[in-house]
Amino acid sequence: MITDLQRNKLAHYYNLLDFNGDGVLERKDFISIGENLATLWVLSEDSDEYDQLIAKCSKLWSGFKSFTGEYSDHASLEEWLTFCDSNIVNGSDELYDLHVESFVSDILDIFDENEDGFLSVDEFTDLFMAYRIDIKYSAKAFTKLDINNDGQLSHDELRKAFKQFFKSSDPNAPGNWIFGFWEGRERW
Repeated sequence: MITDLQRNKLAHYYNLLDFNGDGVLERKDFISIGENLATLWVLSEDSDEYDQLIAKCSKLWSGFKSFTGEYSDHASLEEWLTFCDSNIVNGSDELYDLHVESFVSDILDIFDENEDGFLSVDEFTDLFMAYRIDIKYSAKAFTKLDINNDGQLSHDELRKAFKQFFKSSDPNAPGNWIFGFWEGRERW
């Protein structure tokens, strides 16, 4: 059974993904995140870069559907929480690791604008802006996630952060900050 802390984190993430706020997660929500990032990066809708970005966000939707094992075109919050309880928080580590590895690679592929294999503070802030996360928490979140204090987030640091966010019941786990501040979490 997921804890209240895990439920709060998972609901926060779901609400970030539900871009239009209609209580249903679907492909267009993921596309909207890409469109938001394209606006931030000033990409023309008729450019190859724009098309590639939207394709990457569509891939995130496909990965989400694959991860949840659902083949419908939407997911409610309760469906998401039920899935997370049995498959993410209390499910097989092998299946979780397979999907989180793919997800982290996709996040790096989308937000690593200079393609150096890391997320800089600016690139991480772009993630916050694309997901409409309050950017006043981006520097704090970045600092908590940058385990080796080298000024960038590696694939391994992101993988660990996502695992803590999804699986940990520790309210002080650094990975809890991967998607910024969320209700029920101490601000500082």
